Amino acid sequence: MDEINIELLVGRAVLSREGKTIGHIEEVRAEQEGPDLVITEFYVGLYATMERMSASPIGAHVLGLFRLRRRHRGYRIRWNQIELGKSELKLLCDEKELASLG
Repeated sequence: MDEINIELLVGRAVLSREGKTIGHIEEVRAEQEGPDLVITEFYVGLYATMERMSASPIGAHVLGLFRLRRRHRGYRIRWNQIELGKSELKLLCDEKELASLG
């Protein structure tokens, strides 16, 4: 099993297959498997930031006030949809295949 330092991932940009930034990793979800924590998904984008701060309902309202709510909200990216081993974090799938946040 590979080891990853989570603190080195949070805040980093995630690129689409075309090389466009789709957002930054704001939260990493993991599950306990024996003695290990195994990453299950990454939350990327504006709504992910609010999810991390446990302020999603309040944040959604604030975004609505600034008319940002209609814009892209963020993604939930499964562990097998992203390439972690390189200097760039790049999607292994099309952006439309990602689960939306918010």
